[in-house]
Amino acid sequence: ILKLIGIKSAIITTGCERTFHEVLACKLAGIPIVGIQHGAKTRYVSICDFMPGFDGEKILTADQFGVWSNWWRDYYLKNSNAFRPEQLFVSGPMRPLKEKSPCQELKTGPLEVLFISEGLAAPQEVIPYLLTILEAKDFKLFLKFRPYRDGFELWLKKNQPEAYQQILEKTKILRGTMEEATGLCDVVVGSYSTAVLEALLQLKSFVFFWTNKWGDHFDIKSFDTAGQFFADNPQELIEKIKKSVNISKEDLKKLQERFFGNPYQNGSKWVVDQVEKLLG
Repeated sequence: ILKLIGIKSAIITTGCERTFHEVLACKLAGIPIVGIQHGAKTRYVSICDFMPGFDGEKILTADQFGVWSNWWRDYYLKNSNAFRPEQLFVSGPMRPLKEKSPCQELKTGPLEVLFISEGLAAPQEVIPYLLTILEAKDFKLFLKFRPYRDGFELWLKKNQPEAYQQILEKTKILRGTMEEATGLCDVVVGSYSTAVLEALLQLKSFVFFWTNKWGDHFDIKSFDTAGQFFADNPQELIEKIKKSVNISKEDLKKLQERFFGNPYQNGSKWVVDQVEKLLG
């Protein structure tokens, strides 16, 4: 079909179960594929991007694949059997920053904490952290739900209606964009989501917390020698949030560069540029 309709190149973000047939068809037809990193994918979860144990001669991934930063390119080279070095390029983020964030004014009053509702987290493991923050007197809590049918919110309504009512009374519920939500707060917390890391795009601090399901998903402890960005239990999360105000902008900038490279580099434009070159 692809040959019949004259396809000469394809944009497929990544080869996964939802795009496998399209990727396979392109490979069989000799149609080059351009892809791009669309989340903070790690070797523990994104099997299609890392394929542990794969030793086949044929590669079923994009011919040109853009990643956010040099650190991500090195991470893929070290951990992935799905890509070869000549396939990986530093493209910048798919959704780059459009303009520099204004300097943050010095705030007074309670620390404002953004708690991320994560669709694949285990609610039973998350709720103790949320309730502990809710009871803390030193914080103003914001809770970011997805705009439509948030899974964690539905679980709360069904399984913890009293806690849900308490949350509605004591927190500010946000349903807009992550950029807007992060801009309102001082520190972002969650168990595994890329949205937590996106705090760095505004040079805001973040704290991940331990769950049995996700563990230390981003290997935070491997570089967080001062123990600032990961909590092993609810009480430790409180302490890490309190201390987050002491983290320097220089340290946050280094982490921003690690995970997002140049956040103003337009990865989506890179994809279009590569396709235009292929079409010649």
